[in-house]
Parts: sequence; C-alpha cells; structure tokens
Amino acid sequence: MHMTALQCTHTALLSIPLTTPPEGPGMRRTVKGHLLASQDLLVESLYNLAPLLDRLLACGLLSQDNYYEVKAETTPPNRARKLLEVLHAQMDEGGASCFLECLRRCKQHYPRLRSWLSQDAGTPHVTLFTEQQLQAQLSVLCARLGHAVLPVSLALFSGGTLTQYELEQVQAAPTLYQQAHALLTTCLSKGEGACGAFYSALDSEDENLATDIRTAGLPEGLPDLSVESESDEKSFPIAVEETSTAAAEAHTQSGVLQEVLSLLGAVSGEARLNVCELGVVLGLPRWSVRGALLEEVGVGDGDQLEALVDLFLQKTQDAPLLLSRVRQCNVQRAQLSERGCLLLKLLQEADALLHCRHFLQAGSQDGVEQHRETLETIFSFLLWDCVAQTLEVPAYESGRSVLAYVAELRGSEAVDDALLQELEECWRDGGAEALRQAVRVLAQILRDLHPLRDSLHLSAPGGGTYTCHSRRLHRVTRFQGLPARVIRKAGGGNALSLSTATSEQDAPSLGRLYRELCLRVARMLELVCPAAGDVMGPRDSAEVTTVAQRLKVTLSQAAFDAEVFDAGMKPRLLSLLEYGPARLAKPPLMQLHLHTLSALEHYLQQGEHHSFRFVLECVQMLGGTQLSYTERTRGPVAIDNGMEEVYYFVTSEPASFLVRVCCHGYARECRFEVCKPQCVCLTQHDWANLEGAQGHSEHVVLAEEGGSVWVREGVVGWLDNLQANTHRGDSPLHDQGCSFKVTSYGSECKVKFIYKNGRISASAFTNCEVL
Repeated sequence: MHMTALQCTHTALLSIPLTTPPEGPGMRRTVKGHLLASQDLLVESLYNLAPLLDRLLACGLLSQDNYYEVKAETTPPNRARKLLEVLHAQMDEGGASCFLECLRRCKQHYPRLRSWLSQDAGTPHVTLFTEQQLQAQLSVLCARLGHAVLPVSLALFSGGTLTQYELEQVQAAPTLYQQAHALLTTCLSKGEGACGAFYSALDSEDENLATDIRTAGLPEGLPDLSVESESDEKSFPIAVEETSTAAAEAHTQSGVLQEVLSLLGAVSGEARLNVCELGVVLGLPRWSVRGALLEEVGVGDGDQLEALVDLFLQKTQDAPLLLSRVRQCNVQRAQLSERGCLLLKLLQEADALLHCRHFLQAGSQDGVEQHRETLETIFSFLLWDCVAQTLEVPAYESGRSVLAYVAELRGSEAVDDALLQELEECWRDGGAEALRQAVRVLAQILRDLHPLRDSLHLSAPGGGTYTCHSRRLHRVTRFQGLPARVIRKAGGGNALSLSTATSEQDAPSLGRLYRELCLRVARMLELVCPAAGDVMGPRDSAEVTTVAQRLKVTLSQAAFDAEVFDAGMKPRLLSLLEYGPARLAKPPLMQLHLHTLSALEHYLQQGEHHSFRFVLECVQMLGGTQLSYTERTRGPVAIDNGMEEVYYFVTSEPASFLVRVCCHGYARECRFEVCKPQCVCLTQHDWANLEGAQGHSEHVVLAEEGGSVWVREGVVGWLDNLQANTHRGDSPLHDQGCSFKVTSYGSECKVKFIYKNGRISASAFTNCEVL
C-alpha cells in the first residue's frame, strides 16, 4: 500500500525528536523552534481545539482546507499534531509569532498551558522579532502614529537611538505620515535594538495606541463560538462558518477602505477632504453621514473615510457599488482649499493635546485646565478665521472668547446652526470628552467653509425651490488692484513658502520668520496706502512688537474700510498680529500666517474680481427633478464691454429649472445692483385674464407648472403696464427677480451669465438650452 505525500509528511513529523539540540554560544532559538521543542506539551494540552481554530481561521493563519484536515483526525491528540504539522509547514517566523499570540488570547481554554505561556511572555525570543514586526506593520504605523511621532522621536533621541541629524530629518518631513515613515525606516535600518526601543517609546507615550498597534491584524472580540467535546461534533461547521463570515466581512471592509484611500489619494493622518460632502456625492443623505462622522471619529481623512465606508456598507451591503461610485465621482467636489487644510492641521494640534498621555492620565477637570489656555487660543484663532470667512463685515475686536465668536457666527447662513449649538454646549461643558467632541464639530464647520471649488450651498428644497449662497464669500469693493510687478518688487527677497514654517521648529526660528513676515505685510500695505509709510516709520531695526503695533494702526486707516478693501482680508491680517509665536509657537499657525501673506499678494493684483460679482439667489426645479450641486467655474471676466461668469449645475436627471440671478459691483466709484430684466409669477387664471392686454413681443413666458406661470419682461416698461392692470384686477404678482429657464440635455450643464448695458442675459455654455 502506497502512502500519499501528506501521509509521508505526517509520518516524518511524528518521527522528529521532541527536543531540539541545545543552543550554542551566541545562538538564539527561533519561535518555530520553541514551538517544536514544546510539541509534547502542546499535544497534551490542546484537547479542545475549537476556540484556537476559530481564532487562527479569523486571522488568516489557517485556511478552510487546513481546518477540515485538522477536523478529520479522530482524536484530540492527533488533531493537535495535525494542526502543528500544518503550521510548521506553512508559517514563517512572523506567522509563528502570530500563532503564539493567538494561543495567548485563548489561554483560558488551556489551563495546562498557562504557566508555559506566562514563562514564554518573559523569554528573550518574544522580543527578538520586533524588527520583523515593525517591517510588517510599517504602513499601519505610518497611518496611525499621528501626533505621537514627535514625542516618540524625542524619546528615541534622548535614549541615544536617534542622532541629532536623524531627529531633524524626521521633524523636517512636511506631513505626519511622512514624519512617521522617516522615523520607522530609520529604526529599521538600525536593526533589532532600535525597533525594540521604538516600541518601548511608543508604549511610554501612548499605552493604548501601542497595545492596539502591537496586536494589529489579530482581531479582538471574535467570540469563541463553540466549545469542542467528543459528544457534539456536529456543532463545529456552524461555528466555523459564522466566525469565518465575520472575519471575511472584516477583511472585505478593510480591503475596501484601502482601495477607497488609494482611489482618492488620501493619507490617513492628513485632513484634505470633506468626507461628509463625499458621502453626499456617493448618494447618502447628509444628516446620516454627518451623524456618523461626529460619533467619536478622528479628524483625519483616514478615520473619517473608515466611518463613511462602514456606514455605506451597513446600508447597502454592496462593496462593488461603493467602489464603482468612488471611481466615478468628481473627488474635487469633496476636496478642501489649501487654507482649509492648514486650519484643520492646526486643529489637529488641539486634538493631539487632548489625547496626550499625561492629559489622559489626569482625566479630570484639573487635567483639562492645565491645557485650556492653549486650547482656547487655538479655538479662538480658528473661529476668528471662520468669522472672516463668512460675515460680510466682521468685527475686529481682539480678546474675545470662544463663545463670543460662536455667537457672532450665528448671524451667518454659511454655518449650520445645529453645529454651532453643539459646539457651544461642548465648550460650556469643558470636560475632556466634551472638548474632544468640540474638536470634531469645529472640524466639520471648517470643512464646510473651505471647499476647493467655488461651490454654492443649497438649502433643503421648499416646493422645489433651492435657495443658494456661495460657500466663499465674495465681497465687492472699489479697490482696483495693482500691477503684479509692483507687488513682486514690494515683496522683495526670497519667497516665503509654507515649507519654511515646517522646517523652522524652534521658538527663535519661528520668531525670526514671524518678523520677516510682518515686514513684508507692511510693505504690501504701503502700496495700498502710501501714507502708511509715515505711520510705520523705520522698520529694519524695529522690534517685532513695534512693527505689529504700527501695522494695527495702519489697518485702521480709511484706505482699509470695507467699501474699499476686502473686509475679510483685514481681520486675517489682524489675526496675524494677534496670534504671533509668542502667544502660540506652533508651525501650523505660522503656515497659516504665510498663507495669509500669499492671499494678500494675490488679492492686491488687478482683476475684475474686486468690483463685480454675479449672485445666484435661488433655483426653482420644474417637473419634480432635484438639484444636487452648483458651482461657479469661470469668471468674472471682462469682455466685449460686459462681464461674464459661468456656472455649473448637476441635477438628478435631464431637467428644466429656473435660475434667479442678480449682480452687483462698482462703476466709477459708485455701487450698483442689477436684477433686470424682471420676472414675475402669477396664477394661470390671472395670466389668462391679463395676457390679452399684453403684446406678444413684450414678454417671455418662461414656464407653466402647478397652476403658476413665470413671465419675464421683454421690453422696458412692460412690467409697469402689467402691474397697472394687476392693480385694477386685484390679481397678485410675485416678484421673481431676474430669472432664466434652463433645459439640460443630461444631468450636467453649464450656463453663461452676462452683464452688459445695465441688463443681465444668459446663454447656453454646454449641454443645455436657455430661455
């Protein structure tokens, strides 16, 4: 009788001595060798294999085929031998270490192994493979280390693991992810000792994160669904099926998340996406996505996308649908502007402070008070910036509290009142968890206010009507701008890039950079108000506090009033002076100040954007279709003695809709606002009574729906005549401003709006007709 290959292997393994040769000088035992040396004990002790098999199956160390091979053995000792045979044949050292970890997690089922496992935990070989573990966990650590990277780096530097140069290389990396990658690759290049020192330093900085990461890949909380006994063999296939299903679902969700991150180009530790907006693009209701993201989800894109993927799969159980929609979606709709990313980066500093080890250990109001001043400074700065972003003429008072800024923001339609209410409640509470929730809420507010694209916020439709307001507030002033060459000359010297603030980490360096920044702002402001030079006086030798104080006086000049200078730029310049490194020495804050300087240089340039703007007031959908997105894609552009802007509309299907628009600006130092030709809405019955008295060439019927008629004047004076007839007949007219009817050929179209000779017109730009 011939033996199969498997039987030969089995026989060979059973003939292996149950002890290994003694270790020679300088030698060390491998994990696989240690398991082989303990085979007798393991075979005797692993009588009930079901809990261990379940966990091995869930971790991917055991295949379904291997599982049934083990189960096919007739006695518990043979099943244990078969399991060890399979593992020895298939596992490398990393797999053997994972098997040992699985065994530890099941030790309550194997009382005879408790002493062996306890001794094993302290033996040297357990820490001999930290280099392999670190290599295997490199991507996980880069994504999750976050703000712990710098404290861990400093600890390794203090312990002699990192040199000064290596520490500086880590600190110079522009993102947390890249800092973590630089640190970990350095440790790996130094070998086992440096890798072990890294895990020790991480454990000292954040014990919870260290434990979580050290066991990454070994799913916690998988239930031991069965307890094996000789009299209940039939229960095992069910237990294995349920466990493997749960493991498969977890594996699928993890794989989907990684693919989503890849498709979007997202980095876990960074915050560059409005994930709530992305959820809406993927088809989920905004309230549902927002609710999920505010439930103890981190500020970074990785955490937020994980919550979104989880929500989508919970609702649909359809991973291919999710991936298909992510591939097809226009990700720019969910991307944030550069300033939005920088504001969130500063907010992550507050989040890191709320999660630091000594703060968590304090865990009380006393612990919160230690850092409340720094937290309040960060929150105040961010909310001041929100006020500058959203209010037409924001107040310039310094020293206001967080709650005062929240109260001022309630006057803006751009910020969701429910978010402001929750932010206020969390700040008033003041506890550690309440402040963490305040970070999440403020992060969502910042994301909503800083889209990459110039999109419009659409209110919930009432009767098919969507009111619109731009997420970016475009203020119109009399300022005309300056030639670019003049601005470049005033800037002088080398350009100050955002990376400059990243590389300058210590307080003296930040102080020097801050002074240079203030001097450049002073030179820019002198271009707008030459008299400011007298106010500024000598600058090169002046202290930075003197320069800052003189800048405040300069900004109080009439040349910087709201009608002649952007009322949002002014408070940002004042915040630059209010929040210097002496008050908050954080590189992200300095990056924001550098962005403010860059924005000032751009604003000062000549362009139509200073003195003209179209405003989309509302969109009336016809025929029950829905409007999902609108943005300004071009303009304003001065051409042919007029001004043009192009808007992009996305609807649920090919649709007809009415767009109400006006424009305002300055001409010859005088402000104007135009909403002509005018449109009115009245009932079909009233229009039937009035139509006979109107000339056919004097008006345009835009639409008839639901018993209403929208009519636009065709010639000057027609509306006055209509109103006179209306008063005699007592028929109400509803003003609809200046409206145009758009009929799209698909779900997307673009419309060009033109202002010329005191009137507005519109024409099709792509994929539509306009009336």
